[in-house]
Amino acid sequence: MPRLKHLTKTALLGLYKYSGAAHVQETVERWAGRRLMSVLMFHRVTDAIPPDGLTVGTGRFEDVCRLLRRGYRVVPLTEVFDLARSGRDVPRRTVAITFDDTYRDNLFAARVLARHGLPATFFVPTAYVGTDHVYHWDRHLPRMPNLTWHDLQEMAALGFEFGSHTVTHVNLGRVPLDEGRRELTESKRVLEDRLRCRVRWLAYPYGGASDLRPELLPQLEELGYDGCVSAYGGFVHPGCDARVLPRTPVPAFPSVLNLDLHLSGCLNWVYALKRGLGWLRKHPASAQEGEPGMPLTVDG
Repeated sequence: MPRLKHLTKTALLGLYKYSGAAHVQETVERWAGRRLMSVLMFHRVTDAIPPDGLTVGTGRFEDVCRLLRRGYRVVPLTEVFDLARSGRDVPRRTVAITFDDTYRDNLFAARVLARHGLPATFFVPTAYVGTDHVYHWDRHLPRMPNLTWHDLQEMAALGFEFGSHTVTHVNLGRVPLDEGRRELTESKRVLEDRLRCRVRWLAYPYGGASDLRPELLPQLEELGYDGCVSAYGGFVHPGCDARVLPRTPVPAFPSVLNLDLHLSGCLNWVYALKRGLGWLRKHPASAQEGEPGMPLTVDG
């Protein structure tokens, strides 16, 4: 039954797209002045474990890269922040790509992105680079190696940007303020020293609304950051609160077609209808309690 439901939904989505109805809806959205951008979030890209709330397979990742290269305007994270803050018109289908947690399979992902000419930002918890550290949510899985500093230097040479994910992946909503400041200051310093690049962005671990102390947010500029990103889903709109931008966890979408229609804004009317009827279910961005990520209010 679940497979039949998935096939039925895929067929309906395909009909919606290839009949031209989705293109009409996207045009209507822009005529109505609804400009939107997305910041995509990945963690793992591997075939060593089945796809889950943090994992996409290598084939799916290649498919997503092809989709983005052909149908979207993929920009550095800086441009999304700039557009959100300036209020300027947003070019259609503007997307940025990010990765968290320094899994070593991110080196494979970086090479694939480079081959497709797609920029991305990798958020690094500096204490775990080149170590055998295992996140508590991964203890039931085969070992997931971490990136080394040599790996990160190769990625930097490919042109990718790096941001802070703190030193020890600490929950910045729970630790004392002075400890949070130390985590942010030290992670930025280490990344800049080791990779010889400016670190402008923070992805605060776990990424929920309560996982960043409110007192830290106005201090980010003082600590040398230009902004931060969360891990809960949503579009970025011009004029939004650009201190913290939402991100869209890609594994929450069961197909590349579903992701495509979501990013283009073609499903917004469906979400609105389902919300009105109380039918919209939430997709977890992570599979287990304690993993990074927040529920997405999207339909997959």
